[in-house]
Amino acid sequence: MIIRIKKSSLVLYLLLIFVSAPVVYAAASTVFVAFKVELVISNRNPAIAISNVTTTLGNSQFSVDLTSAGTTKVLISFNVTDADGSGNINASSAAVNFTLGGTQYYSNISAQSGASFGNCLNTSISSTVVMMNCSVVLPYYANASANWFINISIKDLNGGSAVNDSAKFTINTVSGLALPAAFVNFTNVNLGQLNVPSSPLILNNTGNDDFDQINITAAALVGTTITTETIAATSFTANITNATAGSGVPLATTPITLRELTQVGTLDNATIVHGHTDAFAPNRDKGNRTLFFWVNVPSSGLSSQLYNATWNVTVVNLP
Repeated sequence: MIIRIKKSSLVLYLLLIFVSAPVVYAAASTVFVAFKVELVISNRNPAIAISNVTTTLGNSQFSVDLTSAGTTKVLISFNVTDADGSGNINASSAAVNFTLGGTQYYSNISAQSGASFGNCLNTSISSTVVMMNCSVVLPYYANASANWFINISIKDLNGGSAVNDSAKFTINTVSGLALPAAFVNFTNVNLGQLNVPSSPLILNNTGNDDFDQINITAAALVGTTITTETIAATSFTANITNATAGSGVPLATTPITLRELTQVGTLDNATIVHGHTDAFAPNRDKGNRTLFFWVNVPSSGLSSQLYNATWNVTVVNLP
């Protein structure tokens, strides 16, 4: 039996099969992984600008004249800028140091272990700038030099710091001399006595100058009752130690230079350098000399009375 299928029917049959076939899709998968995001805003360190010190290549143009036997206050003004705001500046951490070659230093520290040193005042002049006024006290015995450096430091509340050591200044020479007791006394002496010592005369160097020479100008002692009776200046000698009675140089009515007594042969000039017990080494034990005077009392021609005169002591810094 022969069955004939029309072409058009076959096409329709196949099409129906295709249309009725199921459609299959793959399911989507999602995996979540968390990660941390961090952002740190860095603290910006403050910056220091000195406002009352003129500097040219690190060399300042100002100098300080010290006060003989006293102290001198040096004011340093500087601005501190902090981009994080003036409220972030720790004004109490301000420190100003004057240094000389690592051997001498004088400081003003606003706060240290809760204590206050010197005088540092602060004023906020803008939202990011604080003006600091700090003073450092210098004693009269601070070394004269053109190489004193200014070192300024400050911190902010986050521990950031700023340092400015770009300036230096000069401490000028100041010369001064003082006598704690402006008299010497031979007490009671007798006619004809030799090498009678006086009370010592202490010389205090009240400046930062070093003197290479000590001169004594004597005068005849005149009787206070019988003024025609005198003891000549040449009856006295002077030295810088009482180790040997009468040793030293004979005095005169003209300046006589005292000599050191620690040498054999030609003696060097007696000197007096600057210093103080509070000074830095090696000037801690310097700053004064003690002079001793001796008299050979004439054996005749003098009455029992008080004799006195005014003598001069001169210290010289030789060129």
